Amino acid sequence: MIGLIVFIVVLILIYRHYFPPIPKADHVYDYGIVLGCPCHADGTLCTSQKKRSELAVQDYKAGKFKHILIAGGAAANEYVESEAMKAYILQFADIPVQTETKSRNTFENMKFSHEITGSASVMIITSQTHALRACAIAAQFFDDYSADWYPDHKPRHIYREIISRILYIYWEIKKKFSR
Repeated sequence: MIGLIVFIVVLILIYRHYFPPIPKADHVYDYGIVLGCPCHADGTLCTSQKKRSELAVQDYKAGKFKHILIAGGAAANEYVESEAMKAYILQFADIPVQTETKSRNTFENMKFSHEITGSASVMIITSQTHALRACAIAAQFFDDYSADWYPDHKPRHIYREIISRILYIYWEIKKKFSR
């Protein structure tokens, strides 16, 4: 029994090490980085893309950040996520939007967005299930970051995120010990 408790405590400590709490949004950020996700096979936006885009517009209009940068390339098909999301935003809001079009996953979203924003402060816009891992990755590239998200309780999204977090911890440990 004690062994099981120690094992669970160790797992919790490892999890907290790789996924610390998201910093509280307490000022106006330079950029809102909207994380993309794949378009449907016919090029239409999925629900997540729409919700992230709508949240970005809402937050921009509320003054939470100065610029919108949508991150996402053609990860799952020939449709560039960030360009499709930008077109969606511009249908109902006349605001300046930049795109990052090379990334194919969350790590690349942050890496290539950092190449555009430099040392600027950023607010990550994504889903609730994705926000903690996105911020853990953002911490590798940005000194000043936070996040805003919309609620997401779809079982398949939760399952996919659990797998993604396990893989993230695996790859981070592997990176650490391969040096």
